[in-house]
Amino acid sequence: MKKLFCFLFAALLLAGCGAKPAPVWIAASHKQLETFKQDFLIDREPTITQIHFRKALDEIKKGGDAGLLGKVWLTRMALQVAVREELEESEYLKTEAAEAAPANRNFYRFLKGDVATVDVSLLPEPYRPFWMAFSSGDAAKTAVSIAAIEDPLSRLIAAGLAVSHRLENDAMLQIAVETASLNGWKRPLLVWLERLQSSCEAAGDAAKASTIRSRIELMK
Repeated sequence: MKKLFCFLFAALLLAGCGAKPAPVWIAASHKQLETFKQDFLIDREPTITQIHFRKALDEIKKGGDAGLLGKVWLTRMALQVAVREELEESEYLKTEAAEAAPANRNFYRFLKGDVATVDVSLLPEPYRPFWMAFSSGDAAKTAVSIAAIEDPLSRLIAAGLAVSHRLENDAMLQIAVETASLNGWKRPLLVWLERLQSSCEAAGDAAKASTIRSRIELMK
């Protein structure tokens, strides 16, 4: 039987699940986590966004499963990677210390960009080609692998990871901008537009940088 925490793996964009109904508390946590993700991405008021995250945590705590709780914290960390924010990892590490979960630990190392310790076989399928390109240190190959990721949020997570490890080019930045724009995700869109503007300025393309800056100002 598929493990019921596949519901939260879906929230992490990790895997699909079987048709067996989940307990009410897992289903409720998944619903709150999905709302949190959407609120985070569209840049809703932080106090409202955090309400849904806390509710997701509260539901999972009903079952007392540290592995599932770790997945909730990893979800937030993955979103932070997508918008290039500093990772808040202390709470995840507490759950890892309480109950080791190989898949969780591996995804945590993935989010940290730890090439030496990530087990590719434990990564979700969509990330595996990306990780191989990322591990090679080739920005052009990495950009192609990011563009090939079907799920938009997974694509942004991969882009955030690559850029955070100084592996970027304009094609990659443009992919991230277009992904956020097409999905109406204001928070990552502003982040990636600002990154693209900085790249244009560094390359001496003042006209393009000015156009991007005007677009940013219109959104704020």
